[in-house]
Amino acid sequence: MGWKERKANRKKIASERIKELLEFSKIHIRDNDLSTSSIKTAVAISKRHKIRITSKFKRSFCKKCFTVFIPGKTVRIRIGKGKVTFTCLKCGHIKRIPYTKEKKYLKKVKVESEN
Repeated sequence: MGWKERKANRKKIASERIKELLEFSKIHIRDNDLSTSSIKTAVAISKRHKIRITSKFKRSFCKKCFTVFIPGKTVRIRIGKGKVTFTCLKCGHIKRIPYTKEKKYLKKVKVESEN
């Protein structure tokens, strides 16, 4: 087995482990320390092996303090001016995500329905 196959095998194992850790943090959402440590470990593994965390999981925790987002308790979500704003209530970090694709799609559907 060459080094490329070993590297691919390590990346596969690491990505599975990241997914397990992030799902574990969602299951144990009540225990703040446990969920935070599992997110920290997942982020460390992703950096070590240069693996991207999917946007589904990225939007579920704070990038600064690694707190799991619970709407109303740990995060404030606002929509406006073409973006969704997540504000962490623990550290104050703000994450903005554009939603222009959805707006374009809605305009297209509206134009088609008028015709």
